Amino acid sequence: MVAETALVAAAQGGDRAAFECLVMSCQARILRWLTRLTQNRAVAEELLQESLFKAFVSLHGFRAEASFSTWLAHIARNTFYAWKKEQGRRPDQDALDEYTVAAEDGLVDWPSHTESPETLLWQQELTQSLGQAMAELPQPLSQALSLREQEGLSYEEIAQIQQVPIGTVRSRIHRARESLSHTLKDLMEPA
Repeated sequence: MVAETALVAAAQGGDRAAFECLVMSCQARILRWLTRLTQNRAVAEELLQESLFKAFVSLHGFRAEASFSTWLAHIARNTFYAWKKEQGRRPDQDALDEYTVAAEDGLVDWPSHTESPETLLWQQELTQSLGQAMAELPQPLSQALSLREQEGLSYEEIAQIQQVPIGTVRSRIHRARESLSHTLKDLMEPA
């Protein structure tokens, strides 16, 4: 934390290298998160760049009440919401489906030779159903669960990003897990 404080002070003084050091520790995680939210890697990269620009310009306002990464994630969240609101006005832009995004990012694993066709089909169906179930969750619930399970953030960090008490974060994550468990129950039970 002392190193972060020194980097923030240097960045606030105009040191671009210090700002880059601060960003390097969290930009990949924020990019993955934005890619999942937008379902489009190119859009996620644009939103990340816009967020980084906003953070750099408003760095003088950073008060270190939270970590730099939490502050930057908050800016990225607001940038995403602004983009999403704009998309409501621009129906001509369709997001790529989850498989296409994963394939472009190199996240699709080639199946091993030991998996049966039935297992591969079940895994594909489970992945597709999970993605659909996550998309159907209310935004605050899916965001809280994604930040916890996929990004590994603490409840405190999620509370800061969502600007809600920790108890609300715990409730949202619990409700999201319950909903997913109920939705995917048939796929998880042995045939």
